[in-house]
Amino acid sequence: YGQGANFAVDSNKPMTVITQFITENETDEGDLVEIKRLYIQDGRVISHASSKVPGVPGNSITDDFCTAQKQAFRDPDDHLAKGGLKK
Repeated sequence: YGQGANFAVDSNKPMTVITQFITENETDEGDLVEIKRLYIQDGRVISHASSKVPGVPGNSITDDFCTAQKQAFRDPDDHLAKGGLKK
């Protein structure tokens, strides 16, 4: 994203940001397994950009994504230690 038409999301224009909380059984009662972000601008649905960090694939937050990110940056995996997305 950035200012101007040469970006997928033009920060000069209005947009809608959608955050989806996805559970393992796709109900409000299930355990959280993924968080997705989408953008709508000028009638177009734009997916969140994919990670460019080596070894950290994906464009949504999952337990695997968080673990890969912690490994890539050599950080303690507090996310997993605290129960991950399920908590």
